[in-house]
Amino acid sequence: MSGNRRTFLKQSGLAVASALGFPSVVCSAKDAVQEPDALPRHIIHLVADGMSMGTLTLGDAFARLYRQRGLRFFDLQQMPGAVTALVNMRSLNSVVTDSAAASSSWGSGSRVVNGVLNQLPDGVDLYPLYQLFKEASWKRGLVTTTEITHATPAGFVANCSSRGSAEEIARQYLDRHVQVLLGGGRKFFEADKRKDKSDLLKEFRDAGYAVFHQASEMESASLDRPWLGVFASGHLPYTLDQYADPKLLTSVPTLAAMTKRALEWLGRSDHFILQVEGGRVDHAAHNCDIAAAVREMLAFDEALEVCIEFQRRVPETLLVVTTDHGTSNPGLVGLGKSYADSLKLFSQVLRARRSFESIADNLKSVNSAADVRKILLEATGCEVPETKAVLLLESVNGKRKPLFDHMNSAAAQLGQLMANYVGVGWTGTSHTADYVPLVAIGPGAVRFRGFLQNTDVFQNYLALAGIEYRNPTAPLMSECGPSAEEAEFGDKHTEMFA
Repeated sequence: MSGNRRTFLKQSGLAVASALGFPSVVCSAKDAVQEPDALPRHIIHLVADGMSMGTLTLGDAFARLYRQRGLRFFDLQQMPGAVTALVNMRSLNSVVTDSAAASSSWGSGSRVVNGVLNQLPDGVDLYPLYQLFKEASWKRGLVTTTEITHATPAGFVANCSSRGSAEEIARQYLDRHVQVLLGGGRKFFEADKRKDKSDLLKEFRDAGYAVFHQASEMESASLDRPWLGVFASGHLPYTLDQYADPKLLTSVPTLAAMTKRALEWLGRSDHFILQVEGGRVDHAAHNCDIAAAVREMLAFDEALEVCIEFQRRVPETLLVVTTDHGTSNPGLVGLGKSYADSLKLFSQVLRARRSFESIADNLKSVNSAADVRKILLEATGCEVPETKAVLLLESVNGKRKPLFDHMNSAAAQLGQLMANYVGVGWTGTSHTADYVPLVAIGPGAVRFRGFLQNTDVFQNYLALAGIEYRNPTAPLMSECGPSAEEAEFGDKHTEMFA
């Protein structure tokens, strides 16, 4: 047992009592107050992908249990000069957006159909934010825990009729010369993995990029060349799994480490814009895996701390912190007499050692309830009774169907099972139509106050950079396909236990 967990178990009464207390501001922000007409030299756009309000709330509660202080997201809101907003993130064809349409709204100022990157239904390409900033001589960077070609980072750069065109997105990054690229998705750059057999890693090197695959290479990389860092074949590992594997801890950088290095590279420039995405918050929520989700929230918060510190040192920096949509909408429910057991149960999340994704293959390969119980005890720290293990095994084998068809997956049923032990329920396994929170601080933050449309972000960024441009738009469509889930997963079965 780690020192942190021993401390928690010894102090659990105090920690549980304060887990949903008021956030405490732990740093001065006197430099954050700016003149109303001040313009930023730097813009940092941070996205906790798929962060429902329930995920944000539970992330804060978990932070208080795990490290005895809440999320900096809430500290930020209390700093002088900070503004807050709610944002309507709907796509062109649905009130429920996918990440491609959401990021495209920020990246082009136009709503597009789910699954599409910066392209209208008639095939007209929209001019992306990062191309406009390139022409204005701003340096640009993308940092993510997903594949670097994934929908959210791609929405600031690429034009594609399908977010799934990862190999084409990778080439557009090269052609459009984004200076800092840090994340996963190495397979989309490797000759033996690409359909066209192009060695994109070599092409990046030939174009002057430093290309690296290990955290140590990133830490020692020279600042005099652009960077492509791809630290996994696919997405970076969940934080929960990374901390359980010493090899991953040393080979894969954290989101905070990547953000810090990106700012060291970009911070030498007069002007830069950086997108930082905590992308695996969304993936954990799709899997109804609250332990993985809140650990990703903590990883995102540590990256936010890096950005807050940078903004403190360089007050000409605008920070905008938000999400692109909710996912699965988790909530800590009232349990026990006078709901007194809710936080006590939620504290059991601290016992988790592995993500649901990491145990999927184990659960698919077993045939007995005893084996299921053993796997869950090792992964979650919770002892599941045989009766419930039998029900889960039936769900894994496709023999048990829930009353709500949308929850017809073993991942969803595992989430429902664990709700008995951690107190967190879920509304589904896909994106939701929620208006999303946004907080901004620094020069230009006043533009982000109130109730915003997602497309306002693009126009605000252009105005703050002194760029005049407006992309064409299309009228909102009646609710039609593709849904956010179809756009994100296509024909691939979303069931990780399939």
